[in-house]
Amino acid sequence: MSPKGPVTGAEVRAYPDFSSLVAERDGILSSAGAKEGQFTMELPKGRYFFVARGSEAGHEMFAYHGINPVAVTHDYYWLPFFLVEAREARCSVGPQGIKGRVTYKGEPLTNGVVSVYQSAETSFRGMGLLTNTLNDDGLFWFDLEPGPYVVVARKRQSDQGIGPVKRGDIFCYPSANPINVLPESYCEVEISCYPRDNMESFIDEGTENPRGRKEETRRPASLWDVPAQEAEGTMKPPERLAVVSGRVSNRQDKPLAGLFVTAYPALGIDRFQMHVVRLKTDYMARTDENGLYRLELDRPEKYYLVAREKVGEAPNRQEYYGLYEGNFNHSIEVRPGENYSRINITAERIMPFANAISSTKTNQSPVGKLP
Repeated sequence: MSPKGPVTGAEVRAYPDFSSLVAERDGILSSAGAKEGQFTMELPKGRYFFVARGSEAGHEMFAYHGINPVAVTHDYYWLPFFLVEAREARCSVGPQGIKGRVTYKGEPLTNGVVSVYQSAETSFRGMGLLTNTLNDDGLFWFDLEPGPYVVVARKRQSDQGIGPVKRGDIFCYPSANPINVLPESYCEVEISCYPRDNMESFIDEGTENPRGRKEETRRPASLWDVPAQEAEGTMKPPERLAVVSGRVSNRQDKPLAGLFVTAYPALGIDRFQMHVVRLKTDYMARTDENGLYRLELDRPEKYYLVAREKVGEAPNRQEYYGLYEGNFNHSIEVRPGENYSRINITAERIMPFANAISSTKTNQSPVGKLP
């Protein structure tokens, strides 16, 4: 599917691993389905990376499924793909890194996050090597060492900031991946997004919904009905999760909405240090209008808790920022299946300007200096 409807002649390939996808080898090709834009394929049980390619009105189209790699374990799956225009990265001599713009249906993706991963990783989850919040223009910039990287952007419909995409979440994986950064050069990429398994929000107004059956009568084996972690083959028993919840407010006890609360596994780091905020973690939530948050942690560990407006960069002037103050080390140690409530965090603006008035409005200043 594209926003205009079924993409005639589009093909889907399933690759056994990411390196095979990049090299375009060992892919299993789909066959045409019963209706326009539909496909079928038979696969042995296993884990696969699925991509779709086609053309529309002279433009190459591309989609990388948001829950790759998918664990094929059932007899039947309904796996929709939403294709957007394929664009190559444009690389030039200059400050070293990757910059770009993220859009959804032609508009900047505000209040989302963009992450960069080393291409050697097999599952592009969590905060990656670096993660930044997107500003009002959907722009981003990463300072990077030379090498190949994968860039992924997301916007969750819930308050959880990082984790498997769910139905209706916005997912953004450009066809330019992996992007190779050369010494003393930068690459620029335009990233178009699509929702996970939400055709109604993706197609243009006035476009006929091409599903052959109504949603309430479709086959129940659709991946719409399968939790993302199960589809990825990474399901964990819910009772083993530790739940941490609380409230983020300023020193006047006013709730702070829209802040990211992140739990960083200590991993042997005995005391909190500022470089921790640049480490990878899968555990992030966003505060609601009442400043409340909820984190689900899937392994026993000591975690450092941080609340802030942005992620992935050193704290910026005027940014709301706060650490958990329940102990001198700003940490909490969790055990499987236990709930930890009232883990509250106080955040204030860093180095406020004179006479500055605190506000709960998210400060969407640029995440970095663009070349």
